[in-house]
Amino acid sequence: MTRDFTGKTCLVTGAAGEIGQATARLLRAGGARLCLTDRLLDPIAALASDLDPSGAEVVAIACNQTEAGDVDLLFATLAERLGGLDGAFINAGIGRYGALLEVTAADWQRHVDVNLTGSFLIAQGAARLIAKGARGGALVFNASTAAAHAAELFGAYGASKAGLRMLSRTLAGELGHHGIRSNLIMPGVITTRMTSGLLADPGINGDVVAETPLGRLGRPEDVAELAAFLLGDRAAFITGAEILIDGGQTLHGYPRWFSRAPDDAPNQWSLHAKRG
Repeated sequence: MTRDFTGKTCLVTGAAGEIGQATARLLRAGGARLCLTDRLLDPIAALASDLDPSGAEVVAIACNQTEAGDVDLLFATLAERLGGLDGAFINAGIGRYGALLEVTAADWQRHVDVNLTGSFLIAQGAARLIAKGARGGALVFNASTAAAHAAELFGAYGASKAGLRMLSRTLAGELGHHGIRSNLIMPGVITTRMTSGLLADPGINGDVVAETPLGRLGRPEDVAELAAFLLGDRAAFITGAEILIDGGQTLHGYPRWFSRAPDDAPNQWSLHAKRG
């Protein structure tokens, strides 16, 4: 069922990725004007042209969300070209494997800068622009099941995504009087470039499917449907929520993708899916 976004303007960050693309397509199908952003311009410019050849209702703006100046320019340009904002899917993020004892300060900082600080800067700019329009709106954060469940070798990612949970909840409280809702989604294993390395192992792929009650991997379109719902008017009384979208993968614990090698090789880890 296509949702009605006629007359609404939405921002999608991380729009070059599979989940961002799927969400942009769904929102556009519902009639939304869109601002697509990502670090590199070419992929989002191609998507914008596909969604709106005229260039009048879908714009692509490159932005490094870790830089406050870039974010300020993003929202100034958005306001100039589209006039205002009604919703934002705060989706951009990074994730790198690494045991916490081995993660460098630079790698740790990169996760925090992109996933937490960058998401904060986007949320702040979006909320200010939505509030200026004085008709309410919505923020939707894309976190991860790793925000609530420990995952070995994914600690920097999980910690930064866990921060989004409190950010979203606090914004829900602070922004309610503007009519702005803030919600967070926590996807499980979704088939994207980010998970392609993990899922390339037939054993891991099979174990994930076997341990998922719904019997399949998640698709970007699954996440897009939830994001669009939370951005839309049908979710008008939902704020401060945290919604799992994992096919039941966390019902009986959390998959352990990696196991530590024997004590004679304490810094070695092997890829091995097993239920924690």
